[in-house]
Amino acid sequence: MKYKNLEMEKMLETLKPILPHRDKIGYVAARNTRILKNTLTEYFAFKQSLIQKYGEVDKDENGKELHTITVHPDSPNFKLFSEEFDTIKDIEHDVELMTIPYEDVIGLLNGEEILKLDWMFTE
Repeated sequence: MKYKNLEMEKMLETLKPILPHRDKIGYVAARNTRILKNTLTEYFAFKQSLIQKYGEVDKDENGKELHTITVHPDSPNFKLFSEEFDTIKDIEHDVELMTIPYEDVIGLLNGEEILKLDWMFTE
């Protein structure tokens, strides 16, 4: 199946709450997490370099600099960041993700979790 970088990044986020499961769904989530992370290696490196280039050092409530950098939507650099990021976010990859039947997750996931992970289930 073909997926865009940004789409896969969102899919990766939806897997995080499921990873602690000690059952089949946890296994599938772990496997798909590994596949997505490997596929997105260059994407994450490029995105991080853009954040370093256009972002600002975060500060705590006392104004002390933290060890993180963020590109804020109200920053004058946000447009430049977005323009460069747009060149990679929609690049597609052919990715073989593991899927499982919906009936296998009955009792393992609640309705909200099933909806978030809909891409991972088959009829």
